[in-house]
Amino acid sequence: MSDGTLWSTDLGTPLPIDTDANPDLWGYLHLQIDKANFKEWLDLHLTGIAMVQGIELTRKLRKFHKNFYEQTLVTLRDKLQADEAFIYHAVPLQLMPLVMHATRFHCQAPDAASCEGIAALTVPHPEIPEWQQRTGSVAFASPYLGSDGVRVTRSYPVDRTIMMTSVTYHWHTAPGLPDVCLRGHHDDPEVIAAAMEALDDFARTLRLPGAAH
Repeated sequence: MSDGTLWSTDLGTPLPIDTDANPDLWGYLHLQIDKANFKEWLDLHLTGIAMVQGIELTRKLRKFHKNFYEQTLVTLRDKLQADEAFIYHAVPLQLMPLVMHATRFHCQAPDAASCEGIAALTVPHPEIPEWQQRTGSVAFASPYLGSDGVRVTRSYPVDRTIMMTSVTYHWHTAPGLPDVCLRGHHDDPEVIAAAMEALDDFARTLRLPGAAH
């Protein structure tokens, strides 16, 4: 860990969670990265997406994404202690990026729906009127992580103009293996709705390296 600072010298660590997703649709966000490599990565990332989407990469857009990813690195790595993070390339550059982060943890509950962290996602936020919140939960199997999985969606207002929507996948794995949680959120519900099929497809590609399938 980097003790709350933005840039890290802890580079080249093995992937705790891996994927064979389509690289044209999904990118890898390095949570451990130094300033020089971050700048190079950001330039390549933005230039490539702008070319595919056929838009002009303005200075304003560059600054917006630079600020977003710098804040995201700190939040995911140091506050949420995520293991890996992935970027969905199909979101227009003019909007907030959609980043999905994956985390391993151990849960001794009998099934995925009983794990404390996942169950809490369906509990209404105490500071938001319950009628303004929407939650949903469906079973979600994975070819790599097993059939005991769940997908939880949740929408809630941040203010009068923004409705945040989160998507969380959790698999309760075989004894001896850590559970895997994949989660992301966006301030535009239409982005999540349009991406849901791609998110489901991506979620099914996650695996624990070295684990027996």
